[in-house]
Amino acid sequence: MVEERDMAIALRRLAILETNPLRTTDELLEWHQLRQWVLDNDLLDEYREQHYFSCAREVTQNGLAPKNPSSIFSRFLDFVLRR
Repeated sequence: MVEERDMAIALRRLAILETNPLRTTDELLEWHQLRQWVLDNDLLDEYREQHYFSCAREVTQNGLAPKNPSSIFSRFLDFVLRR
């Protein structure tokens, strides 16, 4: 149980290090150590299937914000766009 939790934490940390730029030598050394640990223990499938990546693949749809009818700016835009 503790091993699974530690493994999940280590895999998540590796995913975070790989998706963000490495800014310090400590991060580079940690990334190298974790990456080597994943490769040595044949954990690539567990690494790829973790929850971190499934959340990263979610697509958020962006739309226009609803207009505030009491806003002066909104009323001005309506006036300008209708002409």
